[in-house]
Amino acid sequence: MNKYLKQLLDAINAKNLEKQGVMTKALDAGTTPNEEEEKQIEAIDAELETLQKNYDRMKAMVEATEKAAATATPVAGATPAQAAASAAGDPNPAAPATIVEPKLEKGVGLAMLVRAKLTSAHLAKSQGEFVSASQLLKNWGAPEKVQNVAKAVIGTTTDENFAAALVDQQNLVGEFIELLRPRTIIDQIQGFRRVPFNVKIATQTGASIVNWVGETQRKPVSNPTFGSTSLGFAKIAGIVPFSDELLRFSNPKVDVMVRDDLSESIIQFMNDQFIDPSKAEAAESPASVLNGVTAITAAGITVELIKADLRKLRGQFITANLSMTGAHYIMSETMASFMADLTDPLGNPAFRGMDAPVGQKTLGGLPVVEAESAGNIIALIKPSEILLADDGGIDLSVSQEATLTYNNGTDDVQVNLWQNNLIAIRAERYARWKKRRAQAAGYIDYSAQTLS
Repeated sequence: MNKYLKQLLDAINAKNLEKQGVMTKALDAGTTPNEEEEKQIEAIDAELETLQKNYDRMKAMVEATEKAAATATPVAGATPAQAAASAAGDPNPAAPATIVEPKLEKGVGLAMLVRAKLTSAHLAKSQGEFVSASQLLKNWGAPEKVQNVAKAVIGTTTDENFAAALVDQQNLVGEFIELLRPRTIIDQIQGFRRVPFNVKIATQTGASIVNWVGETQRKPVSNPTFGSTSLGFAKIAGIVPFSDELLRFSNPKVDVMVRDDLSESIIQFMNDQFIDPSKAEAAESPASVLNGVTAITAAGITVELIKADLRKLRGQFITANLSMTGAHYIMSETMASFMADLTDPLGNPAFRGMDAPVGQKTLGGLPVVEAESAGNIIALIKPSEILLADDGGIDLSVSQEATLTYNNGTDDVQVNLWQNNLIAIRAERYARWKKRRAQAAGYIDYSAQTLS
């Protein structure tokens, strides 16, 4: 009980006892209160009335205070945001604000980071004005994780956010690689024999002898021949130029365009190099998995002729004692669409599974990878017989002062970035592959056929 209420209640009880004593005295004498005792009783009643009123007032005040304590808005003003929340009646103004990060498409965060660094460098060189990449990203409303990477403050081991910028950077690069995976051939295929760079890998070039052996009989012994190979560092580099005016805009469409141009330059080149039969091995680059393979010349494009050629292609694997388990077909979207439209005499799909969506097509029970770089061929590869070294990351570099050289189809043309108000972004991915066995890939050549 509230101490003030208790004091008033004690006073009321004391006065009631005093009044009781006066009346008891008269009753014990067998008389009614005399005039003097009556005045005492009236005085006590007046005091009791006053005490009761004060008690009721105090009780109402206590109840109001308790109610206010339960419903009142806490006051906070450590920051402008807390003060505004208090004024607005927020029941918990000091609570940390819930930050809703804008959701970006995969790869856009990395594109924003690249563009911010480009713009920062350009402003410093052309106008003598330094604006950090993190400040530009803040002005553009970039998510905090993108801003953290631009700040690149690792911190100390006692800091709860130690190395958070490194984690965010890895996440941004990971998102960009995830954007590439559904569209590059090697990232769509599962089952490659993954190995590290610059490590010798033993390869068996001759077959072992295996046979049934009876009790106490001599066991067959073979003299298998072995070779070794190693996958040295190789990198795919794509250079994409942009106008410096374009990179200054904060329009999200610009970031999407930067992302798409960067990814397209890697995807197109990587697929071409993997599947182009004419690509031979060089010190700085791998050979195509189809390089050195004798092509099966397509007999035609009717259902029966396509099936016959596919049997020949599978027959090469069977002759080489390669299981079809884990094998993949690779063809262009054009070829896949053509085969999906072919029907048997009853109007049913001639190649069941080819009418499925992209990424879900199958041919004869084997998955089909679609890449327009395949052109006029249908390839069959055995991933487990192909060595693949891939660091899973991507390196980005920028320049405004280089001179680019490209071929326009007939001649080499040079473009000076500074002279043309251009800024170039170079994207590099480390990857190399090599067939463990020469028979790990084969293909049908349809270049002499016209799909219609």
